[in-house]
Amino acid sequence: IVAIALFVRPSWGLESGVAFAIEFAGYLFLMTGLAIRIWCIFYVGGRKSKALITEGPYSLCRNPLYVGTFLLTIGVALCFENLVMLIVCPLIIIPTHFAVVLMEERHLEEIFGDEFRAYKTKTPRFWPRFTNYRSAAMLTVPTRIIGRIALDAMAVLLLPQVEDLLELLHVSGVLPVLWRFP
Repeated sequence: IVAIALFVRPSWGLESGVAFAIEFAGYLFLMTGLAIRIWCIFYVGGRKSKALITEGPYSLCRNPLYVGTFLLTIGVALCFENLVMLIVCPLIIIPTHFAVVLMEERHLEEIFGDEFRAYKTKTPRFWPRFTNYRSAAMLTVPTRIIGRIALDAMAVLLLPQVEDLLELLHVSGVLPVLWRFP
């Protein structure tokens, strides 16, 4: 994926309407994915495998953190205006996340038994069911989790600037473009 980001560029002009639309869509996906991930970390941070989290984003679907990661990844590919990345990333992420989810579900079933099985029957794996939403009025979040959220957010928010830097390196000839797509 890194090689694709470094050496594959779009064939449209950098200042075109197509470039703007694709990059803007990327920002929307990126910010939505980041917001979902932050929301999830507030609920699950530091409690994974210690408690069965079924409120907040986890009341909508069992794996909202992976949904956020998927959206974030699509956003990165679009921000990079790289349609090859847009094709390759889901081909890697979907089977990987699905395999990890199956292992995690077996693990949670071993730990939480009937409580997890009941949660599993009423809460979809990935696609949110908004009628399920429920949440406590107040959350207690360990302070170290706030630091993790801040670092995650800073890293994600720097990605569009990394793309701008790559674009500059391509335009100036420092970094070669090996393939233009489409």
